[in-house]
Amino acid sequence: MTLDSVFNPKSVALVGASDTPGKMGAVLWRNLSGFRGEVIPVTPSASHVGGVMAYPSLLEVEGDVDLAVLAVPARAAPQIARQADAKGVTAMVVLAGGFAETGPEGEALQQELATAAGQVRVVGPNCLGVQNLALGLNASITTEGRLEPGGVALISQSGAYGMAIHTRGEEDFIRFGKVYSSGNKMNIWDHEVVEYLRDDPETTVICLLLESVPGGRLLAEAIRSTTPHKPVVVAKTGRSEAGSRAARSHTGALATDDVIFGAAMRQAGALVARSGLEMLDIAQFLSSQPHPGGNRAAIITNSGGMGVELVDLLSGVGVETPPLSSDLKAHMAARLPPFGSAGNPVDMTPVWARFAELYPWLIEVLARSGEVDLIIPMLLQRAAMDTAALEGIVASVRRLRDAGVQVPVYVCWVAPRNVRSNADPLQAAGIPCLEWPERTARAVGQSVRHARREPLPAPPAPDRPARAQDIPAGQMPVMSAAQLLAGYGVPTVATAACQTASEAAATAESMPGPVVMKTGAPIAHRTEMQGVRLGLSEPGQVVAAYRDLAALGGPVLVQPQVRGIEMVVGGLRETTFGPVVMVGMGGTAVEVTGDVAFALAPISPQEALVLVESLRGYPLLTGFRGTEPVDVEALAGILSSIGNLLTDHPDIVEIDLNPVMVTADDAAAVDWKVTGGNQTRKGRNRKETD
Repeated sequence: MTLDSVFNPKSVALVGASDTPGKMGAVLWRNLSGFRGEVIPVTPSASHVGGVMAYPSLLEVEGDVDLAVLAVPARAAPQIARQADAKGVTAMVVLAGGFAETGPEGEALQQELATAAGQVRVVGPNCLGVQNLALGLNASITTEGRLEPGGVALISQSGAYGMAIHTRGEEDFIRFGKVYSSGNKMNIWDHEVVEYLRDDPETTVICLLLESVPGGRLLAEAIRSTTPHKPVVVAKTGRSEAGSRAARSHTGALATDDVIFGAAMRQAGALVARSGLEMLDIAQFLSSQPHPGGNRAAIITNSGGMGVELVDLLSGVGVETPPLSSDLKAHMAARLPPFGSAGNPVDMTPVWARFAELYPWLIEVLARSGEVDLIIPMLLQRAAMDTAALEGIVASVRRLRDAGVQVPVYVCWVAPRNVRSNADPLQAAGIPCLEWPERTARAVGQSVRHARREPLPAPPAPDRPARAQDIPAGQMPVMSAAQLLAGYGVPTVATAACQTASEAAATAESMPGPVVMKTGAPIAHRTEMQGVRLGLSEPGQVVAAYRDLAALGGPVLVQPQVRGIEMVVGGLRETTFGPVVMVGMGGTAVEVTGDVAFALAPISPQEALVLVESLRGYPLLTGFRGTEPVDVEALAGILSSIGNLLTDHPDIVEIDLNPVMVTADDAAAVDWKVTGGNQTRKGRNRKETD
């Protein structure tokens, strides 16, 4: 079924409705008073609520019920759910806490609720509720205030955060349309809500505030199908170990690994925010102004120093403040004070008497110039107190839109707290005002990133034949792993597994140049165990090395020593997202440098190349300071093949190719490990069932 009964019901039954002030049923009855459909009170305690005839139970309600809202204690919820299922109610909101978030007893109660609900889709439990402001639907425990319906949709796992967001929306004129509080996510999953909002013509921006991510791969796929049509902004709490523990106590589910979560969201085209506040800043920018056509910003300021700070911060998020043409500068300079600057930033200085004249005029001149893609007026102190200047800015932006000029205008607000209300006319007119340069720069950077996004690469063809085979638990023998890799087109350096010193010496003699010898024992870090010998060219060296390495157990491997740039390629089966691939600058210091990037598998060669290009060390692969460029496409091919291997073999837990030696014309793994076992990667995550 769709989620129409959740967001667009025709009839709502309030179970536990009440006229008694202070009771939850009375709060919800009042909140539902603006609903454009039918509201049906259900309570055995009164014959009427608010002058409307009440029914003793859901089973006795005449006619259909699309959505039931439960204002009852947690213990009563399963019984009401059975009635809802028997009545044919399509969806139900369970606001009460006391379920999985409280421990084993609560988990058992939540399972009882899930069984009792049958075919009924449940919002929550342990949630704020759901709203559709355009329909007057407020099936939640928060009040709407003066919020006007708009295009921002919010999915928030935290109910209290949802209430705080309402306050922010009211104060800053963020126009929400739909608000969905997921709570413990019993049988409606995040990806379903995203898919519904993707197809909702009233929704223009989707915000997700998450704590846990059950069904993470489905969520990533839903976001990937949505971002070509409308922006999706994601923020996640529970990123640290302490935060993860808090998330567990709050929703009954652990948070997933933050690095992999962020990688999956970016791969799907989402904008990843550091916090709920930043998420809302981005949503406000994207929903209230035209999206920027590029990354060229013009700054208008009455403080040169503050303007310079904003320039620096914008540079850090990929937004330029380019020099303006001499003609444009001359045009502005003719009207600026003699001690002002027509550069970029355009600095009018603290010329108080002319703020009302200069801010609107400069905005229009710059917006019509064709030299910039967005404009940031900085209103510092006295400028933010000049109501005539603020009215002029509103009028200038209105004239631009009437003339078809779609250059966005974002205000950077730096003023005393007691004049913050001065920003209301700007924000009511759809001109966002963020306090201080840092917040402004980050929201601008994300808006530009969305506007400049490239089309997502096509996923790998689904008709690629699978070649699955049973993979035993534990680390595969080296030569068996090499054979498995070769079947997927992953080259490995020529390797011989030797059982005697004389065999090793003969093998080394047959190989060109010096050789490398290493233990074939299943250990994690050979170098730390003194399990690798480099640059061996004499028979005596080979024999001595063999004796030392054989003592570590397993065969002794002999390889020709190859040169190139060391990279690391890997893959793992992550708890929430399933098969994940990784690429990075390799070698023994990979854990220290941390220059790695992740993506969900399978991954096409084109996507793999984009992932390689995202590394900080990527310039080293393209001919840094006169060095020879290496074959990055071969490296990307290996990464894509590892994704296919992981996808085809559910028994593979982890693959580690470190290093992969990349040269001017090829790439090959020098060291490789394939680990099998019927389990996802262990760590601080546990399996989250859905």
